[in-house]
Amino acid sequence: MSDGPLAGIRVVEFGGWFTGAMAACILGDQGADVIKVEPPTGDPFRSTGTSRGGQAAMFMAANRNKRSVALDPKQPEDLEALRRLAAEADVFIHNTRPGAAARLGLDAETLRTANPRLIHVSISAYGQTGPNAREGGFDTLLQVLSGLAYMQGGGADRPPQMVRTLLADKLTSPIVAQAISTALFARECSGEGATLDYAMLDGMVWWMWPDGMMNHSFVGDGIDVAQDLSDVDFICPTDDGYLVATPHMEQHWQSFTELVGRLDLRGDPRFDTMRNRQLNLRAYADMLRSCFVGRTTAEWCALLREREIPCAPVLRQSEVMAYPQLVWNGTIEEVDHPVAGRYRSARAPVRFDGVAAGTRRTPPVVGQHNAEILAELRMGRR
Repeated sequence: MSDGPLAGIRVVEFGGWFTGAMAACILGDQGADVIKVEPPTGDPFRSTGTSRGGQAAMFMAANRNKRSVALDPKQPEDLEALRRLAAEADVFIHNTRPGAAARLGLDAETLRTANPRLIHVSISAYGQTGPNAREGGFDTLLQVLSGLAYMQGGGADRPPQMVRTLLADKLTSPIVAQAISTALFARECSGEGATLDYAMLDGMVWWMWPDGMMNHSFVGDGIDVAQDLSDVDFICPTDDGYLVATPHMEQHWQSFTELVGRLDLRGDPRFDTMRNRQLNLRAYADMLRSCFVGRTTAEWCALLREREIPCAPVLRQSEVMAYPQLVWNGTIEEVDHPVAGRYRSARAPVRFDGVAAGTRRTPPVVGQHNAEILAELRMGRR
């Protein structure tokens, strides 16, 4: 039995691409036995982006600590195997379009009738019903519908922009994994499973709301409106790169104005209190960006840290792995894959009893575990 707090829990992952895969990966990192069900041709995510030996880096990051079984649900024998997997599972995760699971007899009602303790999880772009429900969803669409892309642009003076990472897809995974853990805990009390339905659009709006939608939260008059966060750019140029400094708290502000030789700013009514700095964020950010000439990023960061002013250099992707704190934390592991060779992977960010979960099983090749999984179902080798 694998180690981890979810040891003994079996998860069946059916679908493709990122959202269900990464949610299941989190559970696998925590010790669950995750069975990835994919078509004989493989999850199309396998061939996306940078790869070696036919193994894509993005796929590998979301599919460690799993076993793979290749099944074609259009074939009666394979569909029966999939249903039997669900009948013996603790969790069934799918991200097929609304209605597709029901056509295969893999909907919550059917599977939970056969297995009342099952946690059945549906991930969709927009929800199971409604005007957009049957439409395909992609990360880019969810960024624009949630208001995120418009906020990134900054309104009328800057066109909308995407966040250049699969934010909506990746946001889904920890939310769904946390909900599954809650449902497993509730099952310990009630003995009953649960039906979980996650709409990615709902998740994106929820994620945006506290800060990105703060100026659209109150209803009625009497609102003290702050500067919209989309107006703010805190990235400051130095002589050889960029940094971010956040002297927002009063003690940091006093030290900062002394360091950069701008004691005059203490009397500026736009900046003389933390509240006023918040209400005048654009001017505050513009002022910060003008302060870091004459020295390198490393020199400025050293001076700021001496005064305990929070700061950080702006790292290129190629520089992230060597950042001293990440090296100290052991965040990045190097793993040998039988097909792709040696590769890097980020460990799970939550430590249980001081231990950060890494790769127990390298990402499987398509159908790698067919024989053993079907034998466990007493179906034998096909």
